[in-house]
Amino acid sequence: MYDDSDEYSQHQFLQTDTSLYYGKDDYLTLMDHSLKSLSTHDSLRLTDKNYLTDLEAIYYSPGKFTGKQITLKGFSFHSEDLAKNQVFLFRFGVIHCVANSGAFGMLIEFPEGMDPKNDEWYSVTGKLETVYYQPFKKTIPILKVSSQSKIAEPDDPYVYRQY
Repeated sequence: MYDDSDEYSQHQFLQTDTSLYYGKDDYLTLMDHSLKSLSTHDSLRLTDKNYLTDLEAIYYSPGKFTGKQITLKGFSFHSEDLAKNQVFLFRFGVIHCVANSGAFGMLIEFPEGMDPKNDEWYSVTGKLETVYYQPFKKTIPILKVSSQSKIAEPDDPYVYRQY
């Protein structure tokens, strides 16, 4: 998803997309390499170093990650179209330069009874599934949280694309 209000920048949100910076064949090679290296793991931890690259691989082929345990941290954003126990968990990210930045993350479903507020920082672990998200008219990953903790905002809330 892109913000196209500025013709000189590509502000993305939710999912990273670096296909704009590669030729088609090079991008497919990059995604194949990412998928091969990640497919051997039963669990993934999205860290400051791999957050954008691994998140892009998850969005590129969410079915390959269904059922895997994922751990990530970010700040919560509750949208009106979500259940009370669902939020998007985001990190601010810079793909290439500030003109190519955005808020990246995934839909998180906390256990029933939780009512997370906006702008709370969490570290979460859960199993990855997919769900059709009507506002985007597409299937997106959703993390069904099995453990969570509130955390302090990191000194640097940004993550950067590692090439």
